[in-house]
Amino acid sequence: MQKILQISDELFWGYNMIVDLDNYKSFEELVLTIKNDLIKFLNMNNLQILKEKAELLNLHYHGYDKYEDLYKTNEMIIYICGHC
Repeated sequence: MQKILQISDELFWGYNMIVDLDNYKSFEELVLTIKNDLIKFLNMNNLQILKEKAELLNLHYHGYDKYEDLYKTNEMIIYICGHC
C-alpha cells in the first residue's frame, strides 16, 4: 500500500516521498527513510548547511498507535513531525 511521507517541520515542511508500506515494518523505519532521503537530496545539491540541520532533526510521528494503523486510515499523507 502506497502512502506519502511528508515532513512537518519549520525548515523542511513539505519535503515528501512516496513509500510502499509493505517494504517497512515500523514507524522508526519510515522516519529513518525520509530523514536519510532528505539528507541525500541536500547533499546531492550541495546544500551543506541545510544538510547539517537535517542531520540534527528529531523526527517522529503522531496519531497512530501501531504501524498496522497506517493500513486502516484513508489518509494518503503521513506527517512526520520535527516540531516538538
